[in-house]
Amino acid sequence: TAIQTMNMLRNNTGVCVLAKQAGAQVHVIDIGIDSDPLPGILSLKVARGSGNIAREPAMSGAVANALLARVINHTGELAQQGVKVFGVGELGMANTTPAAAMISVLAGAEPAEVVGAGANFPQDKMAHKIAVVQHAIAVNQPDARDGVDVLAKVGGYDLLGMTGVILGAARCGLPVVLDGFLSYASALAACRIAPAVKPYLIPSHFSAEKGTAIALNALGLEPYLHMGMRLGEGSGAALAMHLVDAACAVYTDMGSLAESNIQL
Repeated sequence: TAIQTMNMLRNNTGVCVLAKQAGAQVHVIDIGIDSDPLPGILSLKVARGSGNIAREPAMSGAVANALLARVINHTGELAQQGVKVFGVGELGMANTTPAAAMISVLAGAEPAEVVGAGANFPQDKMAHKIAVVQHAIAVNQPDARDGVDVLAKVGGYDLLGMTGVILGAARCGLPVVLDGFLSYASALAACRIAPAVKPYLIPSHFSAEKGTAIALNALGLEPYLHMGMRLGEGSGAALAMHLVDAACAVYTDMGSLAESNIQL
């Protein structure tokens, strides 16, 4: 995670290339990387790495609430600086496991229906990954009615960070373009915390991860792009920025039938 985070500063990762093409800026935040401070990277982390959810909560409830507030406030500061549309993405090794656990809990689905290959996880070990998610839920007993409790017990810092951006943007009345599977988990948590954020969510692409349909059905969202993507980083959100620009252009510049002298 630390290596790829530093590559963000070199602007050669997938999301950096796509964001540049879309005219969007990549804003990288260290929300809990297991490393020393990274030069040139804004840090909001309170710990090096989340807890092992197969044995313990990812973090305490107090830490989750405090960190969520910091991210919400930082998102508001970015809005004050002129950001009009946010997109979320993440870097985190093995983070499809906590995301699957969160979606299982928040969508009321069995882990076997949600757990997928992530970054090319071996198919012959998939039963083990499913068992880890089942065990994490059994050990931590997250409350599906409480989005913060789910994030703290079976989530992770990166997932909580995206949830904070969603909540912070909605509080400012600004839309958020979701990325893939990981961001669906965060969006579900955000909607559980504050259901009023739902209209601010823009789904970008239909992730190739197995539990995608379950998560999106729970959110009531239909993505615009269906390309079997699983890169992550926010790459799908960056691609969808072109669609946001197109929608705005049509709304503001396209003439109505009456203005075009067309009678019905």
